[in-house]
Amino acid sequence: MISINTKTGCWTGDCGDPYDSQLRLVAVGDVCPARGREYDEVFTAGPEAIAAAYGDVIEELRRKDLSVANLELALSDRGEPIIKCGPNLIGPPAAIEGVTFGGFDVMKMANNHTLDYGQDALADTIELVRANGMEVLGQGADAEDAARPLIIERQGLRIAMLAFAENEFCNATRTSPGGCPLDPGTNCTAIRRARDGCDLLIVCVHGGSELCPIPSPRMMRDYRSFIDAGADAVIGDHAHTVQGMELHAGKPIIYNMGNFFFWGDPAAVSPQWWKRIFVRLTFSGRSCTRLDVHPFEVDFQTAGLRLLTGEKKEAFLGNLNRLSEIIADGDLHERFWNTYCLTRGESYRSSLAEKAEAIIADQPDKHAAAVLRHFWSCEAHADVIEGYTELIRLGMEGEDFGVADELDRLMS
Repeated sequence: MISINTKTGCWTGDCGDPYDSQLRLVAVGDVCPARGREYDEVFTAGPEAIAAAYGDVIEELRRKDLSVANLELALSDRGEPIIKCGPNLIGPPAAIEGVTFGGFDVMKMANNHTLDYGQDALADTIELVRANGMEVLGQGADAEDAARPLIIERQGLRIAMLAFAENEFCNATRTSPGGCPLDPGTNCTAIRRARDGCDLLIVCVHGGSELCPIPSPRMMRDYRSFIDAGADAVIGDHAHTVQGMELHAGKPIIYNMGNFFFWGDPAAVSPQWWKRIFVRLTFSGRSCTRLDVHPFEVDFQTAGLRLLTGEKKEAFLGNLNRLSEIIADGDLHERFWNTYCLTRGESYRSSLAEKAEAIIADQPDKHAAAVLRHFWSCEAHADVIEGYTELIRLGMEGEDFGVADELDRLMS
C-alpha cells in the first residue's frame, strides 16, 4: 500500500540504485477549456489571466524532467457534434496558449472527448499541439497506430509511454482515427513489445466510474495486469475525482487524479468534482523512489488553482490514504463496491427501460441507441450494471454491507 505523509504529501519507497539516472515525472488530470465552461475565456485572455489561473500550482508543475496532461477535448473551429452519450466538448484554438503555459511536454489524447466534433477537429488539435512543442500520446490514424508507444529521451533515459481509453465514442478502429482502445489483452501485448526498447515504461489510462471514489474490481485487475506485463507505473484519469493508489509488484498505480482545468457549476456538480490532485513520481532506473501528491482547490470566483496547505491538506490526504486502505483490503473493497453499485443501480435501471423503449419503436431513436451502446461498450458503466444486476440475481439488492455511511462521507 502507498501511504502518503499527510503533512508533506510525500511517499518514499525503495532508495533505488544511486548510480541510476533520476527522472521526475509530473502527471495531471483533465485539461478542458471547453466553450462556455470558464477556461475557454481564461485561456484566451492573455498571459496575466493565464498565470493567475495556474496560481501557485505552476511552481510545482515546473519541478520536473517530463510532464503529461490529458487534453479532454478538441481545439478547433471545424466540425459538427457527433451522436454520442454525454456532452460534446470543443474549445477555441487560441486556448492552446493556456495549455502551453503549464510547460507540459506530452498531451495525452486517448479519452472520450477528442472526437466529439469529428475527425477534422481532431486533426486540427493534433497539429496545434505539435506546433506548440508538445508530443501527442495515445492517438493514431487507426487502432494499430494509436497503440504505438511514444518514445522520449530525458536524463539519459529512453522513456516509453502508452495511453489507453475506455471504449466510448472517440477511440480508433481498424480503419478510422482516434484514441487507443482499452483492451487488456491487446494492451498487454503492446506493453511487452515496448518493454525491451526502453529504460522506463509509463502507462496512462482514461477510465473509471465518474465521481466514484474507488476503482472497480475490473479496473484493479486490468491496471495490475499492465504492471505484470512490464509497465513501471500506471496513472489514471477520467473519473472527475480522486481514487486511491497502490503498489503492485513494487510499482505504483494511481487510479484517478481528478480534474485539473475542468470547470463545473459549483451549485450543480457533486463535491467529488472538486477533489483533485496532481503527482510527481521520481524514478531511479525503473524503481519509483518517491511520490509527491499535490492536492489543490479551485477558487469559485476566479477559477484559479490553489495548493492545499495546513489542516485542509492533511484532511484531504487522510481521506486519500483511506481510499488506498480500502483498495488494499479485498473484502473491504468488495463491500464498498457493492454498496456503490446499489446506490447507482436504480438510475441505470430506469434509463435502460426508457432507452430500450425508444429503440424498439417504429423509428428507433439514435440518441437512445447511443446511450444503450454506451452502457454495453464503456467498461465503467458495464462495471456498475454488472455489479448491480449480480446483486439482484443473488437476492442481495436490500443488503447492508456496513459501509454506506462512510461511502457517503468519502463522497461528500
